[in-house]
Amino acid sequence: MRINIYHRHFNNKLMKRIFSLLFIFAAVALQAQTFRLEFKPVAGTEYPVNMEVIQDMTIKVPAMGDMTTHTEQKIGAILTLVEEVEKGYLMETRLTRFTVNTSAQGQSQNFDSEGEDVVSQAIKTITEKPFRLVISRQGEVVEMLPLDTAFFTRADETLATQYAKRKRETTMTQLKALFSESTLKNVAQAGLTKFPDKDLKVPSVWTDDTPSDELGAIITTQYRVDNYADNKVTLMAKMVLMSNPNAKKPEGPQRMENIAGGGEATNIVDAVSGWVIETKGKQNVSGQLVIEQGGQSQSLDLTMVISTVITR
Repeated sequence: MRINIYHRHFNNKLMKRIFSLLFIFAAVALQAQTFRLEFKPVAGTEYPVNMEVIQDMTIKVPAMGDMTTHTEQKIGAILTLVEEVEKGYLMETRLTRFTVNTSAQGQSQNFDSEGEDVVSQAIKTITEKPFRLVISRQGEVVEMLPLDTAFFTRADETLATQYAKRKRETTMTQLKALFSESTLKNVAQAGLTKFPDKDLKVPSVWTDDTPSDELGAIITTQYRVDNYADNKVTLMAKMVLMSNPNAKKPEGPQRMENIAGGGEATNIVDAVSGWVIETKGKQNVSGQLVIEQGGQSQSLDLTMVISTVITR
């Protein structure tokens, strides 16, 4: 009896040791497994991206105190492969939704492709117009093809049914700013991650620098491979924003300067296609808003808190 008890005790300890070793070997095998991430679209397949961004921007105005603007964006798009080109892939993109709601000091302004007013109808005509861009195999939008000359024509014609000339022109200026080439590129880039041209494994690390003329800053992002299983890769991203003195000054009376900040995000990527499955992130930014008018310039301190969720 004592021998049997000893054997059972020994076998139990042995089984626990074996299971422990199996987990250890599995973890070692996972870390040793190498893979390469690339954007690899397939003809006839749709690549959807849905982006939700919530931003609170607070500006310190002399003699008035803090003024906070709350903005919510919901933008969707579908990308399809046109053909493979030298720089990567020529993709056709069509917006499926475009909603921007802004509120500040008790006032609000809404732009919604799903609304029923005349501005919404005009926005819908824009979302129905496809545009094309080139995406590299490393997952970066490297070229935006010129928009069709009629990209905004139907929107202008729609507004003309209810708006006088001056109001129509003002609204069209707003719509062209909302649907700028920079915005359209960013929507497509939201479904992508910039991959390094090398083999990866858990826990590989790489860094990407992206200049932003809109912010007057350079965004440095460090990616770390956190997990790789079932053709899904989890990437942890840490971002640092630093002012870029060489940034091209945007047109218009307002610009941002002395931008600094950072943030974190978690990306889940389809390892087969290189397309983003889900991204959740948050950034905190501070700097100055410079306003030039009548030959005079004024700098106002600002802070921004930005939350982003991207799904397909």
